[in-house]
Amino acid sequence: MSVAIGIDLGTTNTVVSAVVDGVAVTLEDDQGRRLLPSVVSFHPSGTVLVGEAARERRLIDPENTIFSIKPLLGRLIDSAEVRAAATRLPFRFAAGAKNSTSVVARDTAYALPEISAFILRRAKAIAEAALGEPVERAVITVPANFNDLQRASTKIAGKLAGLDVMRIINEPTAAALAYGQSINKNEKIAVYDLGGGTFDITLLDLTSNVFEVLATAGDSALGGDDIDRLLADKLAGDVMQRLKRDPRADSTVYGRLRFAAEEIKKELSAHEHVTRLLTGLGHGPGGVELDANVSLSRLELERLARPLVDRTLAVARQSMEGVGLGPKDFERVILVGGSTRMPLVVRMVEDFFGQPPHVKVNPDEVVALGAAIQAHALNRSKSRPKKHTSGHDQLARAAAPIEAPKAPRLPSDLAAPPAPAFFEFTKAAAVISFSDIPDAQPSRRSTPPPRPAPPKAPPPVPRPRAATMDYGVARDFAAPAPAPAPAPAPAPPPVRATSTEVSLPIDIGAMVAPFAEFDLGSAPTAAAFARGSAIATAQAAPLLIDVTPLSLRVETVGGYSDVLIAANSPVPCEKARAFLTASDHQTVVFIRVAQGESPRFAENTYLGELELSGLRPAARGELKILVTFELDADGILNVRAKDGDTNRETVATMRLLGTQTDAAEVNAMAARQANHVIG
Repeated sequence: MSVAIGIDLGTTNTVVSAVVDGVAVTLEDDQGRRLLPSVVSFHPSGTVLVGEAARERRLIDPENTIFSIKPLLGRLIDSAEVRAAATRLPFRFAAGAKNSTSVVARDTAYALPEISAFILRRAKAIAEAALGEPVERAVITVPANFNDLQRASTKIAGKLAGLDVMRIINEPTAAALAYGQSINKNEKIAVYDLGGGTFDITLLDLTSNVFEVLATAGDSALGGDDIDRLLADKLAGDVMQRLKRDPRADSTVYGRLRFAAEEIKKELSAHEHVTRLLTGLGHGPGGVELDANVSLSRLELERLARPLVDRTLAVARQSMEGVGLGPKDFERVILVGGSTRMPLVVRMVEDFFGQPPHVKVNPDEVVALGAAIQAHALNRSKSRPKKHTSGHDQLARAAAPIEAPKAPRLPSDLAAPPAPAFFEFTKAAAVISFSDIPDAQPSRRSTPPPRPAPPKAPPPVPRPRAATMDYGVARDFAAPAPAPAPAPAPAPPPVRATSTEVSLPIDIGAMVAPFAEFDLGSAPTAAAFARGSAIATAQAAPLLIDVTPLSLRVETVGGYSDVLIAANSPVPCEKARAFLTASDHQTVVFIRVAQGESPRFAENTYLGELELSGLRPAARGELKILVTFELDADGILNVRAKDGDTNRETVATMRLLGTQTDAAEVNAMAARQANHVIG
């Protein structure tokens, strides 16, 4: 059985992890880096640079270097979010199919899922080099507050990267899965997730190995990037006072300020004051290059950031009130996301909850580690014969682990995956029973099975390299003690290797080239566990009960809307609704669908239009069409319909706006991927 990986596709950085020999571990690239910058730069040579090399080109080629686009996935080109981004980002936006958003680089327009696909291709290659085998399956995380369009766009990106996306899960839920491996008692957990471009708060009830999400909320347009922008604007004001020119008037110069602001923010998390020389601020008389010294204090940064952190805590309080809980009702508060490294965030979260937050697992890596745990569970389930059970009960138990090597050097370029045929999103099984079409809930176990204790001595796994920040001794995640080698299992024979071979991909997502030997490495050290790059996993597969973050609505008369599936409903779930024809002999019915919490339809996120066609002609109001709206385990909408009198299936076509799901659109994106190698 091949390894399934977990990927945290972040706004600022992307992280890839896998479970190997019972330990979830972050995978490194050939330079020992565990964070892959989520930056894509289109080089004049035609090569697409991804990661650190692309991030550096933000300084010299900002118009063709794409970054911070994750919050814009699934957004319409004329949405407030895209209009605001277009004023502060140096690259150009353009309208795509179905009013979707594209970016333009080297005079070519790319849909946003294509940009994410370039990043996922590099993450996939890192995993294949580290594990020494092709990787085909993955769990990808998204912000909890992502809507249907944004989740569908993420899944398309995974497909374009040559991955079978087994599940889309919420980032805070993934973080809770990672922490839950060491919790052996019932607890209520709050996950505070402040990343580069999004904020989420998720409330969970952990009972044995059952992770039940109580509520989730967030802001998909609030994150560390906003703090960078405020700091860059302050720097621009300081520069304008000294040089008598506004650096924001030049996109290249302002791009340098944004880059410098991000670095200064990081330094102020460890130091009270920072002084830096800003260069490349333009040219003065005689072509002399302009520069300026700037000095900032942590106090100045915190004055800028405090209103944004206050907004996150307001969202957290509202989420708790919705389920009748308060900040003091939680036994554990988990910090997730690179922006939570700011001392201000730690202090304000501690004051809000009345307890110090937990940072035992690296906040940059905890989401990917949790995604890897879920991927491992789903992969074991997929490898076993299918049974007629609920979607939640299909998580299988332990399977034979594999050995994982240390990553060899990656090839300098990666070819594109084969163009995929048109695909449809697979549906997760929903266990539904309804009478007179009420809301339906997924089935749950009445009594969770007992959870085995975490393993004390997992076998060897890849050795993560030293990190730049030490989180102290991780009492919750102690490094496993050495143990004698276990006796060989009679069947199936265990996979053993004293030296092995790694496949260097020629085609992304494809099989591999001739093999090269590498060092298998040793088990993670105590420091590796302490800094949160490795987690000993529990033997029992986790049972995850997640929720939908937004209400699903249909338009009614007068511009209002009715709720079909309420926010925080467990997924997978479905709701049936009967619709009547409005005129005689009507053969087509159109239904407008949105997600959000406003009773006014226009104030929600418009997903698209449902077309019911092939209806039998009948008098007005005589024909009843029964439409079932299903949110699958990924939080993605599926629709089916039938004639309420004859039970004959009716054609139901959901036309989503803002994302490309048609065969021609997907194939066009795949063709553009095939035209580029990753450098």
